[in-house]
Amino acid sequence: MKVNYLPKNRLRRPYLRRILVLVAIFISGAVVFSFFDAAIISIVSPIWKAKNIITTGSEIPSILKEQTQENILLELVGRKQKANMVVASVLTRPPQTPYDVIVIDAGLNESITIGSEVSLPEGPILGVVSEVFSKSAKVKLFSASGEETNAVLERNNVPVILIGIGGGNFRLALPRDIAIEKGDRILSSDIASRPLATVADVSVRPTDSFKEVLAKSPTNIFALRFVFVAP
Repeated sequence: MKVNYLPKNRLRRPYLRRILVLVAIFISGAVVFSFFDAAIISIVSPIWKAKNIITTGSEIPSILKEQTQENILLELVGRKQKANMVVASVLTRPPQTPYDVIVIDAGLNESITIGSEVSLPEGPILGVVSEVFSKSAKVKLFSASGEETNAVLERNNVPVILIGIGGGNFRLALPRDIAIEKGDRILSSDIASRPLATVADVSVRPTDSFKEVLAKSPTNIFALRFVFVAP
């Protein structure tokens, strides 16, 4: 009787195929689970982080630092008052409007009145409301030509009068013996002592008894976007 023997290679082929299939399945599973693991972490991580903020408060300072001024302002544009302030968007500004006047999108509907003070979010005061309508108002800046504003030199607490000359600029005169330098701040005369201007140039001739001082607004009035208004 004749017995046929299969070659060893042919006997091993099915086992090799099975092993290769198992290896492929294992690798595919590792990749898939790795993907879902990363996705789950990306979803759960913010939730855990938010919970950590609520329960411990440890993340609050860093989050506040990351928020830009513009984002904070946009959150307030819903006309909600914060610390007796109304957030207003600047509709028109110089040079669209002459004589250092801006138009804002808040008016009688937001309890704005003539004389309401207008300031920057950072604190410096810019001017007061000169005309008011139902949904808008005109603001005359302190730097308007001929506008006079009582102020105080921060360096030595000397009272001065700022005279607007337009374009966000001011001039004032000081006795020559009073110390003043470029970069000195000029503050409002009220108890809040808010910045009004910064000294830009000081000039005096040997025969003059007064110094002529030029100052500029603490912000670029040609690029104003948002302001705070005290109703």
